[in-house]
Amino acid sequence: MRFILASESPRRVDLLRQAGFDFEVQKSGYPEVLLEDPVGTVRSNALGKARKVALAHPGRVVLGADTVVYIPGERVLGQATGERDVRRMLGMLRGRWHEVYSGVAVARGEDVRVGYLGTRVKMRELEEEEFEAYVALGEGVGKAGGYAIQGRAALFVEEIRGDYTNVVGLPLVLASRLLKGYGVRWYGSAATR
Repeated sequence: MRFILASESPRRVDLLRQAGFDFEVQKSGYPEVLLEDPVGTVRSNALGKARKVALAHPGRVVLGADTVVYIPGERVLGQATGERDVRRMLGMLRGRWHEVYSGVAVARGEDVRVGYLGTRVKMRELEEEEFEAYVALGEGVGKAGGYAIQGRAALFVEEIRGDYTNVVGLPLVLASRLLKGYGVRWYGSAATR
């Protein structure tokens, strides 16, 4: 069964395609919130995105997702909006552990199921030259926490405790479980034919 991904995130699109799902992409236009609680943030945003698109497409299954980085006891980091944000966020993360949370919501009309997942990530201490080179690269712009683990920032991650796809931006195990509840399976899609 074909569903709608309420996101234009290239990372989410790539993950779902690699997993064999058949879907179309539609930006939700939902105004994201950034709360003090990372779980509340990702659940609220994923739910808002899925609901907004589902209400515009009655009867269709819609997947919404949101990812943030959390420095335990300190703050929630959303998407870096520019080079200054990447520098600030990466500066807070280098040489320490942080947590990545993703919320996933699947909706059909008013019926919605929501879940979330957390993953711990240890970023090594960065040399000043590589730190500045990464900031200038621009890869971290538009990414939660100001870095892309699937890109060059993979060189900075010493350890992950949990789901790698969650750190990329969509925990596939959770998403596939929620989609299955609406009859959507990767192996029943046109992508496998």
